[in-house]
Amino acid sequence: MGKTRDHLIAGLWGAAEATCFFIVPDVWLSRIATKSPRRAMWASVTALIGAVAGGIATYQWGSRTHPEASKAALRRLPAISAAMIERCETDLSEKGTGAMLSGPLRGVPYKIYARTAGMQRRSLPEFIAWSVPARIPRFLLVSALATGLTRGSERVLGVARTARLSGPVHTVFWIAFYAWYLRTVGREPRADGRADAQGSASAAR
Repeated sequence: MGKTRDHLIAGLWGAAEATCFFIVPDVWLSRIATKSPRRAMWASVTALIGAVAGGIATYQWGSRTHPEASKAALRRLPAISAAMIERCETDLSEKGTGAMLSGPLRGVPYKIYARTAGMQRRSLPEFIAWSVPARIPRFLLVSALATGLTRGSERVLGVARTARLSGPVHTVFWIAFYAWYLRTVGREPRADGRADAQGSASAAR
């Protein structure tokens, strides 16, 4: 993987996940991290830049689109439910733009906060400022975890065997993660109290 490709994909992926794509750039960043922690760190910065650019676009869209129309558009994306959007709207109303910091901990896509900040006419500079701590820590943490697991595997299995296994293991992990995520997060509650698949079959992050 070349450095140019690292940054190109990271930036585009970050922007896409902040607008309409539902798979997070952490997938790409963690793959880079299995090869080079330093390259993963700088690619994380590029992913942040792309995410903020995409967030600004979503913010502008949210400010110019009727709330019900933008809500309906978000609900068509995988793993986003009406309840998730409404919680985000309430959080921003009550806590301000800093409520974005809780998004990664709750699995709430950044794009929902971007749309809601625009819809509520919140300060764009403030939104951009809060976007940095809302995005970069997870990018760096996931990269660090991938690096740590790779180094641990190298000590146990050896460098050559780890290199052969890292690609398949990485792919299987993220497929399993999204199989769980799409079945669990953003599902609409049904009348019987169980989750309905509409919200997840219809986010980035």
